[in-house]
Amino acid sequence: MDVVAVLFDMDGVIVLSNQAHLAAWQAFARERLGLEITAGMFYRAISGRKNEEALAELFPGRFSTAELTRISAEKEAFYRERFGPQLTPVPGSLELLSELRAWRDSQAIPPVRLALATSGPPENAEFIISRFDLGTAFDAVVTGNDVKRAKPDPTIYLRAAESVGAEPRRCVVLEDAVAGVMAAKRAGMRCLAVSTSEPAGRLRAAGADEVRPDFTTVNRTTLRQLLAG
Repeated sequence: MDVVAVLFDMDGVIVLSNQAHLAAWQAFARERLGLEITAGMFYRAISGRKNEEALAELFPGRFSTAELTRISAEKEAFYRERFGPQLTPVPGSLELLSELRAWRDSQAIPPVRLALATSGPPENAEFIISRFDLGTAFDAVVTGNDVKRAKPDPTIYLRAAESVGAEPRRCVVLEDAVAGVMAAKRAGMRCLAVSTSEPAGRLRAAGADEVRPDFTTVNRTTLRQLLAG
C-alpha cells in the first residue's frame, strides 16, 4: 500500500530562524574568525546548505577540511546558545504539525508518515524538537550529517522518503529556500514553499508547486490536493 509522506525542512519552515542564523554567522565570523559575512553572502551561499560547503565556496582555499568541520560545529553551538532561546515558530507550523500527527495516528489509509529533513546538524534538530516539544512528531529525522551533499542535491529528501517507506511521487516537501525547492523537485516530489526567507517569485522560479506566506492557510486537505496534482 502506498505511503503518503510529508517531509519538513526545519529552518524557516518550523521555526523563524534564518535571521537568527544570519546574525549568528555575522557575529561568529567577526568575533571568532575576523571575517565579515554580509546578508547577500548568507542568502547566496549559506542559507539551506551545509556550512562546510558554504564556507569553502565563500572563502576558497582559506580553511582545511578539518578546520571547516570544526568551524561549522562551533558556529552552530554559538547559534544555539546565543539565539536559540529567542526562536519562534513559523505561523501555523505547529498547528499544521498537530493536524498531520492526528491524521497519521488515525491509522489513515493510505498510511501517512512525517519526516524532518534539515541540512543542519543533528544537535540543531534535537534542540528544535526539544524546544517545541516535538519528540513524537516525526517518524524519521535526516540531518546534514547523514548525507555527503546538501540541498539543492536531492539526496536528503530521497533519504527521508526511503526512511519512512514512501516513493518520491507520494511525498510533499515543505520548504522555504530556493536550494530546498530545487532539491525537492530534483527528487521527483511535490513542493509547497513558504516565503519566510525568500521572495515568493524566487521560490516559484525554482519550481515550487505552490507558495504561501506561512502555514496559517495550509492543512492536510491542501497537501492532499497538491499530491493529487
